[in-house]
Amino acid sequence: MYMVKGAAYAHTVPEYDRYMDLIRAANPALATYLETADPKLWSRVHFEGDRYNIKTSNIAESINSAVKKAKGLPIPRLLEFIREKLGRWFSKRREDALSLTTRHSRGVEYILAIRSYYAGSMIVDRIDAWRFHVKGGRRDSAAEANVDMSYYVCATHSTPSLFSTYAHPIYPKEGTDSHVKPVRCLPPGESVPSGRPKKSRWQTWLEMSRKKNTKPRKTHKKYSCSKCKEPGHTRPNCVAED
Repeated sequence: MYMVKGAAYAHTVPEYDRYMDLIRAANPALATYLETADPKLWSRVHFEGDRYNIKTSNIAESINSAVKKAKGLPIPRLLEFIREKLGRWFSKRREDALSLTTRHSRGVEYILAIRSYYAGSMIVDRIDAWRFHVKGGRRDSAAEANVDMSYYVCATHSTPSLFSTYAHPIYPKEGTDSHVKPVRCLPPGESVPSGRPKKSRWQTWLEMSRKKNTKPRKTHKKYSCSKCKEPGHTRPNCVAED
């Protein structure tokens, strides 16, 4: 599995080919299956679009956890709860963007500072106006290239772009609930199960063990013969004499 994962997350074609050679040596049928399944659909290096390293449902789980308290409320109140929470989030991030004095967000400025530190320890030999031969050593490579590192940062990470993302306010609905047309509320068509309604899904044994910081273990049932009472085999395979 680690070979398949390495091929799927490889950033370069040589790295992808190296993992595929390992898979082919260990299991030729698996390598043939992966190649037939079209690497454009499952490998990062052959994918023609942009994945941005996002392959999980974490954002959906985060929103689900944020509105957990309001799940039992009526739909109008649930929507109002979501609106109020999003309004507080947008207001906080809008004020945070206005307080920035840098060209980019705090996270991007931190990354640039770290990479500038390591880039300053490289020896750079100029090849032409835009190409350089980068080697190890102690020398200011940024000064050698005469190019500001922030020039290569996408404009979407700039401070104005961050502010414009949260610039639009989220207004509450107009009027009050008294303007809603009165409609007779009928009981649901199906019976409601007894007991308190569950607001969260059942957790698997793996999730519960991770919360307890214990290593999950599966116990295997030990079988014994019902005829001779000896372990290690069952009655159909018993060789004991009658």
